[in-house]
Amino acid sequence: VNFKEIYISYNELEAERIKALLEENWIDCIVRSMRISPYPLNIGNFSEHRIAVDEGKLPEAIELIREAIADEYISPKGKFKPK
Repeated sequence: VNFKEIYISYNELEAERIKALLEENWIDCIVRSMRISPYPLNIGNFSEHRIAVDEGKLPEAIELIREAIADEYISPKGKFKPK
């Protein structure tokens, strides 16, 4: 499986919520923490959590995340990675 990063969340709990949503819809994904501090701080780019999905499921994953934002299941504070 080839994974491609598609979304950045700045909140660890929200990243895990996105992961659960994707897995419930049969989309393989991983969350990579880019935290550089040993302390649980959520300060801008210092607490990025990158969500990567199976390349074959990119369109479905992007649509699910967009719907989750529209439904306020996750906050709009994260961002999609440029293609």
